[in-house]
Amino acid sequence: MAEVGELSVRKEPAGGAVADHVQVLGAVRPQGRRSLVVLIHGYANSQATACGSFDNCIRNLETAASQSNSNLISPVFKFYWPGDTKLPVISQLSYPWEIGPAENSAAKLSTFLQGLAGPGATPVEIHFVSHSLGGRVVLETLKHFVAAGANCPVLFRSMSLMAGAVPVHMAGDPQKLQPAALIPGRRQVLFSSSDLVLMIAFRLGETLAREGFFPEAVGSYGHPNGLWQQQNLKGYEHWDYWPSALAARYLGNFLDLPVTVPPPPNMIAERASAEERSLPVATIPNRGLPVRSLP
Repeated sequence: MAEVGELSVRKEPAGGAVADHVQVLGAVRPQGRRSLVVLIHGYANSQATACGSFDNCIRNLETAASQSNSNLISPVFKFYWPGDTKLPVISQLSYPWEIGPAENSAAKLSTFLQGLAGPGATPVEIHFVSHSLGGRVVLETLKHFVAAGANCPVLFRSMSLMAGAVPVHMAGDPQKLQPAALIPGRRQVLFSSSDLVLMIAFRLGETLAREGFFPEAVGSYGHPNGLWQQQNLKGYEHWDYWPSALAARYLGNFLDLPVTVPPPPNMIAERASAEERSLPVATIPNRGLPVRSLP
């Protein structure tokens, strides 16, 4: 079983402001580890709600690891940030006001990661798994490492964004989040066009936040193309990802578990070479008009 730890920039279990720095909760410590998996929840999640979602995902990952006779990368850290209010009903409608805490939390997380070191002062390898606005936290965190280049103190091995509440136009913009998105060695997006939260609430919230006019979310269709692998979880609604065994298989594949995942919908198998479909000349029917001789 993987070790499970907790990191937090919350001041309160529900609502509250962003703390001054990342706190390590419990006995599992990240310092001196070769590899870490960091799980990041979305908005409208209290600490207790996020913890339950994380636990569902970890159980599914452990099951996938057991079925493949392998071990999950360890330790796995749950990262809590204050993307909610104390009143659940209001929290569901508060998206425009959670972007600031997401960016602030990302700044604190990037500072924390820069202070980590692996065995013998080697770089720590990081795998990000996020949901909803947690994808924005991931990209904003990576944004702080864009200029580091070869001097980056950590290695970002993979990034999995589930139902990413990130505007497509920002993810694809070289002046905004695209350079950050390209940092991890492996990148994937799990998306669903059935996600009404992203189709309606996200677009309205982004418009109110003045980050675009009803912009499309990364988690709706997996756009922009070419930036990451796109996994279509057809029919999934916004809250279906963390407890999903299928989603866990996609995540596990990026966490180096030898698990099989289904091919993308409507994928056409690639052939090694084009088939020769021309017919021998003698078999091609002559459809020309008959030639008549003059009298």
